[in-house]
Amino acid sequence: MSSTETIRPGHGFYALGCTCFGIGSVHYQLEARGLETALELLMIAGVSTIVLYTGYELPERSISTGGRWKALLLTVLVALAFAALAFLVWLTWSIDGLHRELSFLLTFAASLGAAVGARGSLYAVESNERLTETRELTKLLKINQRVLRHNLRNELSVVLGHLENIEDATDGGHVDDDLRMIRDHLEALLETTDRTRKIVSIWDTADETEHDLASVVDDQIRRLRREYPTATFSSTLPADCRVIAHSALPLAIREALTNAVEHNAADVSVDVSAELQPDETVKLEISDTGTGIPASDREAIGLPEETPLAHTQGLGLWILYWTIQASDGTIEFGEIDPEGTVVRIVLPAPSRSSTPRSTPRSEE
Repeated sequence: MSSTETIRPGHGFYALGCTCFGIGSVHYQLEARGLETALELLMIAGVSTIVLYTGYELPERSISTGGRWKALLLTVLVALAFAALAFLVWLTWSIDGLHRELSFLLTFAASLGAAVGARGSLYAVESNERLTETRELTKLLKINQRVLRHNLRNELSVVLGHLENIEDATDGGHVDDDLRMIRDHLEALLETTDRTRKIVSIWDTADETEHDLASVVDDQIRRLRREYPTATFSSTLPADCRVIAHSALPLAIREALTNAVEHNAADVSVDVSAELQPDETVKLEISDTGTGIPASDREAIGLPEETPLAHTQGLGLWILYWTIQASDGTIEFGEIDPEGTVVRIVLPAPSRSSTPRSTPRSEE
């Protein structure tokens, strides 16, 4: 195993617990008053064990890496707060002429604060993430409900109307046109249900894998060039550009590129660029020379839930949004002066010691 292995949040809890126990041991050696000091050390060791146990069970808790670091930070802050409070108590006693043991008071308070902070912050962060997950799931269900209620009803109404025209037709003059319209709307309906299924699949599949981002982008551009020969695609990608993301990343990239082409003029230009950031993330930008993503669609992505006044016309942006969310990444939309749109995606890059958990797959 490489000596440069990434430090995990659990290591921080181990270090904090060992530090508390170590300070307690120093206190025991300096004071050494027999049974009284031994009992003091026993109390410090007891609360330090709670911190060590938190580090031990941390990998088994369903908390994100960012949430674990947050729990560790809160634990340290609570420990410092307890130590500061203990010092103020000792200072108050000193003013009254009562000189109690400062070293034990500070050591025990810091250890107790670390134990309380470790358990409390762990449950607080876990509960907050479950609440966020529940809100996202509610958002997803409302989108599906709106799609089923609104899109399917409209598409079926059009189909039924043209079927009535066929039934009432006395000659074949307009029958072919009606049949073509029926096919178009049925295909649109099929695409809507398929994209809805893919969104639910992204939510249900919580797997992450290592992707060669350059290969993913080049593969999707190659496919779209065949489908949209009048559009212009260009890319500026590093030779070694790997990211850790949901297995649906190829599908999400395809949706972002397709969105840039379908909703603009036939001769639209689309440019893709990526670069490695100092914080071990990769920033991907997809820009186009079109009219931009409608403000209502951008606002709908950022709202906690879909509303009657703000909902996307299609599901492509939602596929992109939830794939990036499931990848612990970020996404934002911007405008280019004088005309155009840019989609900025930030994804975590693999650490030197990390290994992929599965083989990347390309969504058709």
